[in-house]
Amino acid sequence: MKGHDYFPIERNRYYYGKLLTVRDFEVEQNYFLNKERLDNRVMHGAGVVCGMGVSAGDDATLLIESGMALDYYGRDIIIEEPLVRKLPMIEGYDSLMNSDDAYLCLHYHEEDTEPVNAVGAEAQTSRQFNMTRESYRLSLSAETPEYQRLLESSGEENVNLIYTSDALTIVLTAPSAVCAGEDFEVSALIVKNANTPPVHFVLEGENTFVESENGRVVLEYRQSPTEKRHVVRTEFKLRAQQLSGLTSQLFPAGAELNVELGSHHYKNYISVEAPVTLCADRDALRDLNRVRDNLAKNLTGGDLPIYLAKLELVRSTGGVFLGAVTDLPFDQFIARDSAQGGGRREKLEVSTRVRQLEYWQKPDVRATYNSETETLAFDFGIPSPEQYDYSISHGVVDLEMPGGLRVNSRFYSEEIPHGLGVGAVDVRLSVEFLDGEDTALLIGNSEVFKSKSIKVTPPWVETAALVYPERGTMKIGVWLHDTVSGNRLRIHYFAQKPERDMDRILDQRKVSISVMPEVSRLGRREQLRLKAVVDGSEDKGVIWSVREENGGAIDANGIYQAPEIQGTYEIVATASADPDVQASAYVIVE
Repeated sequence: MKGHDYFPIERNRYYYGKLLTVRDFEVEQNYFLNKERLDNRVMHGAGVVCGMGVSAGDDATLLIESGMALDYYGRDIIIEEPLVRKLPMIEGYDSLMNSDDAYLCLHYHEEDTEPVNAVGAEAQTSRQFNMTRESYRLSLSAETPEYQRLLESSGEENVNLIYTSDALTIVLTAPSAVCAGEDFEVSALIVKNANTPPVHFVLEGENTFVESENGRVVLEYRQSPTEKRHVVRTEFKLRAQQLSGLTSQLFPAGAELNVELGSHHYKNYISVEAPVTLCADRDALRDLNRVRDNLAKNLTGGDLPIYLAKLELVRSTGGVFLGAVTDLPFDQFIARDSAQGGGRREKLEVSTRVRQLEYWQKPDVRATYNSETETLAFDFGIPSPEQYDYSISHGVVDLEMPGGLRVNSRFYSEEIPHGLGVGAVDVRLSVEFLDGEDTALLIGNSEVFKSKSIKVTPPWVETAALVYPERGTMKIGVWLHDTVSGNRLRIHYFAQKPERDMDRILDQRKVSISVMPEVSRLGRREQLRLKAVVDGSEDKGVIWSVREENGGAIDANGIYQAPEIQGTYEIVATASADPDVQASAYVIVE
């Protein structure tokens, strides 16, 4: 198919005795191909459907995941298996020698295969091909993308190039229609080079329909120094006034643009062509968008490529090498859960509410979608912590010493039952003493009460308990730090033990881990994503490792990079919650 020749949409009409020629069979194929591609383009848009992630293997190698995409003619582009490509192997490499950056582009490509002899054909055309293979083509381009055409083909409106230089490009987009009294978004696409400092820009101008304190719109963006991507999309949320039937420019009198790149400052007054219509309500907005929508608007893009990655280049006498790689820089992807959208996923307003349930109730999650307001509300019911019943025991132990209680002495009781049976118990101790004529119990450090403003004189002692869970017993000990009158200390103990469903609770706390897939086959230098599932703990984190030395590498996200050496390698996932809990997967590198 050359260009958008979907039309006219005609199919064969069969009747008895019809003579079928090559033309008839071509019409038969083209009818179904064109209908499928037209549906793809209008209903789904263009971009990556799944996979096709790009990363750097080394300074001269690109790793491209398998996946599927649709081009701007609605044609399927399929990469059946992961690719490893050296830069010099890719079309267009020779054009990069004087460039600091480039784009990895994906194109639809057809090629004729299976040459055969055409019996009965003329001598000049006796050699034909039996099949046509639908494939893809990769290329490297140092040319600046056609930003306006690219963004408009993805459904953006009011596209304005507001700043461009060798180091930075800023493209502003705004909706052509908004709903009065509601929020809307203006976005900016920022494209920079690897050596460009963090970007800070301010776009400011008067406006007649946006809610603001002084009748002006201020769009400000400051890039974080830790931002690694060199193509960034940022969005500014504005709110329309309660007006309707009004069409006005976003900046009717122009706008002042200030750009800072490190020590470089740029200031200019620019014109921004962005007319916006205010609709009274969502029904009016929907009706206006329906009137403006047409087939031609949905068939733009033509031979635009899918930009899989932006590559920052390092030039040397030996050639061109890879610096940073920005994957899918212009968000050319297709939201598979969306029936329309031209490749951009529309944002949904989401709200949440949490309800506390009784500890014995099951967790409850409810979701409600409002198509009128395009909002999604989640309602979470979370059980409260389980309340335990406690068994409590109290007793008194007298520690006696016939020779008196001396400074820095230690005394211990015999092993005695605490009265709560076997199992773990919590024991608290206190020392009895006389505060004047009253009996008092010391709990904690007596040094706290040594002050001129307090006349209490508790004994200076420390207490401790040894608990034997399997026997249901304990020993009590004291350590004297000062002289105590008499030859006896009375120790009170308070023991408690939770009783409700302890066995079930302990079983739930057992941590387990599983890894998927358990066994995989890879080619050398190929990648594989592994997934670990942790049960029995709120901490779902895992630590990945490769058992064999030189057995490849795996990152914190579970993406395994196979080595150059063939063999079988064990990938180990260790639960962050319990280092003793592990699970393994095996990779066979062929």
